[in-house]
Amino acid sequence: MPDVVPVLEQLTRFFPIYAEISGGAAVTAMDSGLIAEFVDALNEHDAEIASIFCASLFEYMHFLKDTGRWTGTDGSHQVLHDVLYHGVLNEKFFAAGRPRKRADNGHQVPRNSA
Repeated sequence: MPDVVPVLEQLTRFFPIYAEISGGAAVTAMDSGLIAEFVDALNEHDAEIASIFCASLFEYMHFLKDTGRWTGTDGSHQVLHDVLYHGVLNEKFFAAGRPRKRADNGHQVPRNSA
C-alpha cells in the first residue's frame, strides 16, 4: 500500500484554498478551470511542488470516482484528469483543460498556432 500521508498533507492544505477560490464549492466535483489556473500559478512559483500537488490531487479525484463519491459529471472528471495529468508534467493548461504549447523561449504560443 502506498504511503498516503504526503497526499493527505497536500490535500489538507489545499482544501481551504479551493474553498476560497471556488466560493465554497464541493471538493467532490472540483472545477477543472479553477484547478488549471491554480496549477499554472503554482507551477510559475515552484514546478516541483506543482507536480507533487497534481499527483496528490490526481490520486484524490480517482479515489472519489472509484468509491462513487465523485459528484461531478463523467466529462468533468475526464477534463480534471487531463488537467492534473499534464500538471504532473508541468505543462500549462487553458481553463477549459486543453494543453498550452510552450515556445522555446518559455513564452506562451498563441492559441491559434497549436
